[in-house]
Amino acid sequence: MPTLRRWRGAPAPSSLVPTLALLSVLSTGVARAQDASESPAPATSASPSSETPHTQAPEGEGGPAPSGGVVPPVLLAQPEAVYPPEALAAGLEGAVKLLLTLDAEGRVTRAEVVEGLGHGLDEAAVSALENARFSPAMQGGSPVPCQFEFIHHFVLARPPEAAPPGAEAVAQVASDTPAEEATAKPSEEPEPPAPPGFTSVVRARSTEARALVRGSEAVDVVELEKAHERAEDLAEVLTRASAVQVQRTGGMGSRTQLSLGGLSGDQVRVLLDGVPIEYSPYVYGLGSVPVSLIRQLEVFNGVVPVRLATDALGGAIHLRSDLAKPETGASLSLQGGSFGSYRGTGRLTWSAHEHVFVRAAGFHDRAQNDYVITVPVDDPATGRVSPRALRRNHDAYRGTGGDIELGFESLPGIDRLVLKGYLGRYDKEVPHDQFMIQPYGAVTSAQESWGLGLRYEVSPHERLKVLAIAGYNQRVGELRDASDCLYDWYGACRATRARAGETGSTPLENTQTRQTLFGRVRLLGTLLDPEDLEVSLGVDDSDRSGENAYLTRLQQEDPLRVPLALTSAFGGLSHRQLLWGGRLENTVFVKGYLQRFASGLRQEAAERRWAGGFGDTLRFSLTRGLLLKASYERTTRMPRVDELFGDGGLLVENSALVPESSHNANLGVELLPIVTPVGRFGANAVAGVRDVENLIQLFPGDATQAYENVDHARSFSAHAGVDWDSPGDWVGLTGTVTWLDVRNLAREGQFARFHGDRMPNIPWFQATATARFQKRQLLSAEDALGLEWTTRFVESFYRSWESAGRGGDKARVPTQVLHFAALTYRSRFEGRAFSFSFNLQNLTDAPAFDIVGVQKPGRAFSARATVEL
Repeated sequence: MPTLRRWRGAPAPSSLVPTLALLSVLSTGVARAQDASESPAPATSASPSSETPHTQAPEGEGGPAPSGGVVPPVLLAQPEAVYPPEALAAGLEGAVKLLLTLDAEGRVTRAEVVEGLGHGLDEAAVSALENARFSPAMQGGSPVPCQFEFIHHFVLARPPEAAPPGAEAVAQVASDTPAEEATAKPSEEPEPPAPPGFTSVVRARSTEARALVRGSEAVDVVELEKAHERAEDLAEVLTRASAVQVQRTGGMGSRTQLSLGGLSGDQVRVLLDGVPIEYSPYVYGLGSVPVSLIRQLEVFNGVVPVRLATDALGGAIHLRSDLAKPETGASLSLQGGSFGSYRGTGRLTWSAHEHVFVRAAGFHDRAQNDYVITVPVDDPATGRVSPRALRRNHDAYRGTGGDIELGFESLPGIDRLVLKGYLGRYDKEVPHDQFMIQPYGAVTSAQESWGLGLRYEVSPHERLKVLAIAGYNQRVGELRDASDCLYDWYGACRATRARAGETGSTPLENTQTRQTLFGRVRLLGTLLDPEDLEVSLGVDDSDRSGENAYLTRLQQEDPLRVPLALTSAFGGLSHRQLLWGGRLENTVFVKGYLQRFASGLRQEAAERRWAGGFGDTLRFSLTRGLLLKASYERTTRMPRVDELFGDGGLLVENSALVPESSHNANLGVELLPIVTPVGRFGANAVAGVRDVENLIQLFPGDATQAYENVDHARSFSAHAGVDWDSPGDWVGLTGTVTWLDVRNLAREGQFARFHGDRMPNIPWFQATATARFQKRQLLSAEDALGLEWTTRFVESFYRSWESAGRGGDKARVPTQVLHFAALTYRSRFEGRAFSFSFNLQNLTDAPAFDIVGVQKPGRAFSARATVEL
């Protein structure tokens, strides 16, 4: 008998009655891998690469339609089948039950494991089916989306004597007749032909997102498929979907401040496809990255894996843009909104053939950021100061950039080779000082980044894989402050200064150039399990030079003209063990850090620093979907060039900074998405501690800011998230909550008098809740209308040390409750996808602030249109 497939929640075009009819009829759908009239062809146990899938081709498209005019999908295209090496070595067989969701074109939009086997078999089944192609389910002659259970069998090849002469090794899939029984009865009369249905294949490589979540690392994986359709940026996505707290100082183009587990700044490293984000067009930071160009976000909480080759202290955020297989196509996104904000993003891919591809992407942003703020303004007539609402001045932003790649795949001696060039330029007006006390009218800044990169992957041996990255980057930063005007909040020059310069006592016409050569090498080896040994090496060699043109013209001493050199190196080794049939995964690692910095033409002042680190990550599977995770790391972070020597402008030098070190530990529980009669449900919770010595913290002043070492600090954190989708994905709910307690424990130095205080400018409690509603087949068989509502709560926190000053006079950032809504329509037509999104940010126009109390935009509207070809 063929294996029955139970169909769930296939959405009907209009009403509940057709839906129930469709569910009833489709429950008769069947699938099998081999026609029963064929005798199975078991053969000798061979290497995984010798196993070939066998697929029955149905007679006629979809075969005869069942009653009710419903035709089940039929598998049309399948990837190459490779039995997972781990399962092959263990001699494992069995069935994996999956829940597949198909769109109206027969594409698999979701593949989830309902009942699994482990040892790579679940991931292999999911990965293969995510890349499979079906004919669409048909109702009344029209294609409709559908959802159904799919049982995927893995059967090993049989001994030679059991095989007919000349038979090839076969990966038998989706047959409920045991291979032994079928082999024993080759001469029996064949069964009547089964209705055309499904076959399935396996592939060794799993989806990276699923493998990460199931691994031992403390990581949140954020998929961005839905975010590509909405008019929002990565900062908003991160805040809503992970433990990261993102604070922005204003509108589009403003700086972003990341916090993870109470640590922020460069303590949380941001990387793009394995290299620091500053070696990319997006040197202006996370807020400048177009969300439509990123496929996936990986948030590593505290413990950073060896493969990222970085010395982050509090964690890492890894942006992935290289996950999609290069296929010829294009996409264009245009967005416009309040306060003169516009954003355009485009991507073009051309696949010459299976071995060569060209890919290009570009963006252009601009914004006036003239939103309403309330500030104290003095009346020229009376001299009295009173709060007044007015339009923000001198905060315009513009950003432009792009990259182009030439890639080669699956050639002799090359698994993958990609050459890349990129360029990004940003111009930003500076509207006021750090605390929004003194307005500026002529201070401007700019950043430019360009470079070349090379990526190379090769597998010289079946037990070894090599991945290498090398590149050159040049960044130019500019800061202009040479006006002698004294500006007011309206942007008018009310008086002149005795000496030019709004930010300080010296005019600034600064230009800084930083040139960097960098390289990364990863060696993945197989000892007992696939890729269970990893060696990672990284090096960054930078030179910085600069000039204050104003001081040069006066022939005065210019500290920016002193050249600086900084070399940072990283080395790491990790080993992963799988025990108890894969239920326990443990990864132990060691790290080493080396830094050398020097200043002067002859490097008169030079210093070397080195440190070591080690750690362990552990995952135990209570069930297939319920995981317990624990991790620990002793880590060190070396100061960056700007932290040590400032930027010649608003950031002041502090060459006395010493490296910061931390004991990082996490304990978490992960409930992987499970399908229940009431919908799909997933949840996670993690608690962490960071015990930091010589914490490097940024302390803003009235006009400038500087990094200082805090002798001792400790952070306790807790984060929990929950996600639910109803059957058919009609309704969805997501919620996250984050709590932090970051304390100053310094016994020595200038911060000892604040011992026991919370660290200032860090929100200690934040919660976000999102409700999603979706109606499919509104105007056509391939469209959907979605409504999303998000509410964010941020508890009040101090802007300075809590023990300083009197209780009633302490400056606080007030409690914030903000609401956001998005209405999205998406459709497909002849292989093209279209989406339109309308967003409202801060619906109630509530007061919104950053971490030092600077006002952020109020109510704002934006619209976005996207087309994919």
